[in-house]
Amino acid sequence: MKTIGILGGIASGKSAATNELRQLGAVVFDADKAGHRVLEMPQVKEEIRARFSSAVFDAQGNVLRPKIAELVFGDTDAHRQALADLEKISHPRIGQQLEAARKQAEVDGALAFVVDAPVMIKAGWIRHCDYILYVDATREKRLKRALARNWTENEFDIREAAQEELEVKRKLADTEIPNNDDLSQLQAAVRAFWLRRIAPPPGHRGNPR
Repeated sequence: MKTIGILGGIASGKSAATNELRQLGAVVFDADKAGHRVLEMPQVKEEIRARFSSAVFDAQGNVLRPKIAELVFGDTDAHRQALADLEKISHPRIGQQLEAARKQAEVDGALAFVVDAPVMIKAGWIRHCDYILYVDATREKRLKRALARNWTENEFDIREAAQEELEVKRKLADTEIPNNDDLSQLQAAVRAFWLRRIAPPPGHRGNPR
């Protein structure tokens, strides 16, 4: 089983590339969804309350992710420290879920396991990957997509500044997946990668999953 990491800028089309890989037979680990599950853990809630106060919880004791986002995304030292503290709480638990999912995918006979995680480099999860795909789109295209999701340009810039520079991600990639035109361009590039690197040889009779 090969492990594939997905990198790219915000709104570059990483989810579209991931969905195409899933359609081809890959098992996908979505780190954002795993992060949401982590925030439901009692011990994590205790640590977040101790660090960020009860102001980031609703009346039912659930973590208010928009409130957390206000504290951790910004260009001040306080924002950067808050983000670092949140990552110390969440990343190890997400990493445990990633490793468990990867092992299960291997047991199940999957051809490929995809790590979809914006913080993959920072968290060190890139070490799990045999291949890295970089989904490439211009800032203009990405901003347009982000605005369609009701983001502001300032929110877009702040979130992107919290991640590694695009050229750092690009240099780590084995394959670039273009996504400036219609979706078929991305899909064709992902399928070409799959056939070149992942697809079983002719005559293979194993389960594609």
